[in-house]
Amino acid sequence: MQIQPNFLNNHTFFSLVQQINDRSFPWHYAMSEGEPEQYCHLIYDDHHFSTFLNPPMLGVMQTIITDKLQAIATLRVKVNATPRNAPEQVWHRDWNISTPSKTCILYLNDNDGYTEFKNGEKIKSVANTAVIFDTKLEHRGVPATDEERRLVLNINYFER
Repeated sequence: MQIQPNFLNNHTFFSLVQQINDRSFPWHYAMSEGEPEQYCHLIYDDHHFSTFLNPPMLGVMQTIITDKLQAIATLRVKVNATPRNAPEQVWHRDWNISTPSKTCILYLNDNDGYTEFKNGEKIKSVANTAVIFDTKLEHRGVPATDEERRLVLNINYFER
């Protein structure tokens, strides 16, 4: 597992957060048993970027996926917004395939929520910090109690 503070330069990070916090950014209620009370937006899924993405956001995704993660292929990219005091997620794996793959969680805001791994390790939600781990590791998101919502960018990919 890798933890990378200051994952993006300030300009790129603030551009990403500004676009996600814009009133026009579309959120979808997931209604998933594993992720109760979570809103999400699929940025990349099934070999396609969301039609909502504008050129600046596509540029940020390219910076993250190609430059920072050096991914050779992307499985899925989504933004999760979990409201304050929502129920904890169930333990889960982001992807369950035989080919080795990675998950990158980029925290988009500071809050007292965290990502908890089955081995007991907890990674605090600190803005612009990325945690990168094998997609087969069981984990769960724990909502914030001190902020309106916990925001994370979740990227599943194959590394070089």
